[in-house]
Amino acid sequence: MEKYVIFTDIDGTLLNDKHQITPQTKEALMTLQEQGYALVLASGRDMSSLSQIGQTLNIHKYQQSGYIALNGLEICDYNNQCLHKEQRFQKEDVQILSELAKSKDVDMVIFFRDCIYILEYDQNGIMEQHFIDREKHIVHDIKDIPDHYYDDIKKIAFIKEVEAMNEILEEIQVSMASQYEICKVEDNWVEINPLGATKGKALKKYIDIKNKDIKHTIAFGNGENDIDMLQNAGIGVAMSNAFDTVKNAVKYICLDNNHDGIAMFLKEMEIWR
Repeated sequence: MEKYVIFTDIDGTLLNDKHQITPQTKEALMTLQEQGYALVLASGRDMSSLSQIGQTLNIHKYQQSGYIALNGLEICDYNNQCLHKEQRFQKEDVQILSELAKSKDVDMVIFFRDCIYILEYDQNGIMEQHFIDREKHIVHDIKDIPDHYYDDIKKIAFIKEVEAMNEILEEIQVSMASQYEICKVEDNWVEINPLGATKGKALKKYIDIKNKDIKHTIAFGNGENDIDMLQNAGIGVAMSNAFDTVKNAVKYICLDNNHDGIAMFLKEMEIWR
């Protein structure tokens, strides 16, 4: 049997609601890597965060495995070495998006290399659990951000209460469709990427770099930023806790992230025994 490349999102997919990898899922992914299958963690998280999770799965021991970070902006190998990098945001993008956030009363979070800045326009949607172990600064004007930080912008997110976010999200996506990739990751958390930088395109790039057949790929996800990754994979699987938009976009749905959805699907496919 051809060895699959297994791509998995992190939050809400690989991790359960306690932000842990359940024992059975961990066993499945570690066993499959030992057998020659590739594991690729694909997330909106940066490499410093992804590599910590990768360590717990022994990704550093297997040359076939790797990472897709920042929703496709970076592709790295098993040893955290960069294989491909997309163009990142510039200061001009931050200015455009901050004006949009301000006009919609949305809190805007800018992830820089060493810290985050929160432009608090709404003063209602900040979720502390997103910023554990990160130095953060809350400001009310883009002018309060030092210029030297713009040399390394990792990603940008909008946060707002769920009902209010749902009301404005489609409008934001339509108005910015020609400039940015805008996807709902959680009910009140929307991530924004440069146009063309997606997990799906990164999946195809990873397959090209590794000279694999895209037919032998499996991808798991739960957020709207996972949709094109699931659709581009040979087998795309939505978690049962995924947004309806995600489940409606794919053929396969597995158990949720709290009940070993990944492991159980791989067992049903007779990939993991």
